Amino acid sequence: GLMSINGEAGGDPLRVGLPVVDMVTGLNAVIGVLLALHERAASGQGQLVDAALYDSGLSLLHPHAANWFMSGQLPQRTGNAHPNIYPYDVVRTGGTPVFLAVGNDRQFALLCRHIGQPELAQDARFASAGQRSVNRVELKALLEAALTQADGTRLADELMAIGVPAAAVLNVEQALTHPHTLHRQMVVKMGAYTGLGAPVKLSRTPATYRHAPLSEGSGFLPNEDSDVGAT
Repeated sequence: GLMSINGEAGGDPLRVGLPVVDMVTGLNAVIGVLLALHERAASGQGQLVDAALYDSGLSLLHPHAANWFMSGQLPQRTGNAHPNIYPYDVVRTGGTPVFLAVGNDRQFALLCRHIGQPELAQDARFASAGQRSVNRVELKALLEAALTQADGTRLADELMAIGVPAAAVLNVEQALTHPHTLHRQMVVKMGAYTGLGAPVKLSRTPATYRHAPLSEGSGFLPNEDSDVGAT
């Protein structure tokens, strides 16, 4: 069902742009192992951990599975927008597009005041989360009209500073070279190798990187001198 709810409204089903089911299945397998180890401390017994790609894919159908269970209505594609909450969507600005993740009335009022449109928070069409979701097309047009001169990157930083979740839409290069990426130590450099760091940080036993992966020039290929390219 993942492809059926991914893509633009009115468009074709779309594959998610990364191997999300494979990745989540691996995480679920690790969680299962940890649960089994914890239970073993009480029972002294081992058990099989079954983490299937199919099950993991279904588990990702949030909130679409719950919506279908409750209403019986087939979930539709909504592009970048959240199916239940608005504005939870990408909006155009005078520069970089910004993703807004406005989850409640307080955040919406803060957003409206910051962009010089406080009356939107009092408009009956947008005064509650339910009404904003129903009238999302009109609301998006009004927000984008108010942001035609805004610098997207600056706007996102300003909104975050006042408690409104927002982020500029970055490409891969911008994301990997972002100051916060470096602050979080999410890029690892070892000689000629550059890769992603560990996303889980432990306070006493942090991740260590002892050896760079074998590659051309480091003795990995047949008949290759392991000293070639060494520094």
